[in-house]
Amino acid sequence: MAETENATKEKLDFSTLEERLAELNAMAFMRAERECRMAADPAPDITYSSAFRAKLAAEAMGVPQAEINTLPINEYASVVSRVLNFLLKPLAETVIQQEN
Repeated sequence: MAETENATKEKLDFSTLEERLAELNAMAFMRAERECRMAADPAPDITYSSAFRAKLAAEAMGVPQAEINTLPINEYASVVSRVLNFLLKPLAETVIQQEN
């Protein structure tokens, strides 16, 4: 019996996603944004585009974006949400500090 591609593909380990995102620079952000805009992504603020966040996650994990896009929906939503949280965390911390 032949094994399916999904069964043979090694499961991605996202436990270090935030640390890997922290290793990216502004060029990775701009490259992902440019790719999304060239694909006519309509998000007014690119940070809220799930395609953009999937591109960043793929680059951080060192895998093709297709590996992120083909995750089960609950895992995909978790990954792109973690990327958004990572991107917005410094802003949230600044706002909290200003309130104190």
